[in-house]
Amino acid sequence: MLRHLTALVLLPAMALAGVSFETDPRPINRAAPGASTADMLAKVMPAVVSIRTAEVIPPSVLRRFNGRIDPDKVLKDEKTGETLLPTGLGSGTIVHPDGFVITNRHVVMKPDRNTVSETVIVQLQDRREFRAKVLGVDAGSDIAVLKIDGRNLPYARFADSDKARVGDVVFAIGNPLDVGMTVTSGIVSALGRAGKQGMGMAFEDFIQTDAAINPGNSGGPLIDYEGRLLGMNTAIRTASGAGGNIGLGYSIPANLIVSVAADLASNGKVVRGLIGVQGEDLPLSEATKLNLAKSGAVRVSLISDGLPAAKAGLKVGDIIVALDGKPFENWNELRLAISRRKPGEVLTLNFIREGRGSLTRVTVAERTLDR
Repeated sequence: MLRHLTALVLLPAMALAGVSFETDPRPINRAAPGASTADMLAKVMPAVVSIRTAEVIPPSVLRRFNGRIDPDKVLKDEKTGETLLPTGLGSGTIVHPDGFVITNRHVVMKPDRNTVSETVIVQLQDRREFRAKVLGVDAGSDIAVLKIDGRNLPYARFADSDKARVGDVVFAIGNPLDVGMTVTSGIVSALGRAGKQGMGMAFEDFIQTDAAINPGNSGGPLIDYEGRLLGMNTAIRTASGAGGNIGLGYSIPANLIVSVAADLASNGKVVRGLIGVQGEDLPLSEATKLNLAKSGAVRVSLISDGLPAAKAGLKVGDIIVALDGKPFENWNELRLAISRRKPGEVLTLNFIREGRGSLTRVTVAERTLDR
């Protein structure tokens, strides 16, 4: 295999007297349908950034390990003079001209995954570097919002990810394996991925894509054909666990990013809704008997005493078929939709009890860390 080659043998050049080769100097006709997306990408790529995390090496440690720290593996903060040891690499996207940057939570965490890195450095395409402030991180969705000191910065606009369809052309941009800013292309392979196909976050609603995503792409954008931010590249699934791309990439959809990032930028935390209900997807055989086979249905498996669902009269065994009159695919989609509601909002649940349809209005409570 190619990875086992350790040397490249160069053969002696042979003179070809009197031979010339013809070159056509014209660029391709990029206006031709399907010929190129270079112009679109040239507009959005300046908004994509590389993100490095580092820890300050105290002077006492430097003196103790003098000569044993590889100078090629450390950074120097030009403003403070501090010596920094790199700990992580990822990508991100500027989403506001005043310097708001989105990335993955795991990109800006220390190796222990429990605390935010002391130093987060954002590098733009024009090689400008900024020391970023982490405004907030959310473990439930693996989203983080950073702020850098800048004005009139290039930024990407969000797309409405609810309108994405399987087969849409997409582009993944980032700094994979620290090789430099890279674009790969593919399609939306699936929508609403969670659970076994997700990565274990509490609130998953991934866009699956076959655009090549590798370590270092985390936090970078998934761009649609019009140059809008459709999602944030977050995870990959591999056959061997070695971390290489096999065409199974997962991106957080734009609409989820917008709702989480707005809370993080404003409050430093995410405020999620709760009604105190747990459910399970209704088996197809039962859904068919109730003429629900073409849409999702959820059987209530648990009602928490004293919380909004119980106060609204829902009971274990009720079959929820719509939220605010709109159907949903499964329990994960319903749970995610409820979590995105703000405390105090009133939602309507359509449900079936003992074969008869009914509805109830529920006032949303705030989800806390212990529920």
